[in-house]
Amino acid sequence: MGTTRPLQREDLRNVGSLITYTGTDGAETCVGDLAYFEGHGAYDPSRGKLPLTREEAAAHNAALDQALLEGLDRNCAVGQGGYAYLGDGKITTFVGTVVSEDVTVRGASVTFRRKGKTYRGRLGNDRTCFNYRRVT
Repeated sequence: MGTTRPLQREDLRNVGSLITYTGTDGAETCVGDLAYFEGHGAYDPSRGKLPLTREEAAAHNAALDQALLEGLDRNCAVGQGGYAYLGDGKITTFVGTVVSEDVTVRGASVTFRRKGKTYRGRLGNDRTCFNYRRVT
């Protein structure tokens, strides 16, 4: 498996909104949730450090959350899903956007409902992040 070169500013498209780049397969690929660390910059979990400002990272994360919620509400079929966070009885995105407040936790099993659809996932040991799938 070869290495992937770090993304440069000129590789990034739609900066100020949902940021994408051309992947190694030639397809337009969206960067993931971005974490910004003062004095260090923005980081994507798959691609590492990206040449972005705090404001650009925040705009991307907001657009990514909007796309996630629209996808759940309009397009998510049974068996499809994603990842989320459990905290304070709510399901949220990486940056804290509320996905659902209709949550049931039984042991490590987490079930939540959104717009008439039911999703289920399983918490790992001492983790609040989990993968989920639509079940109804």
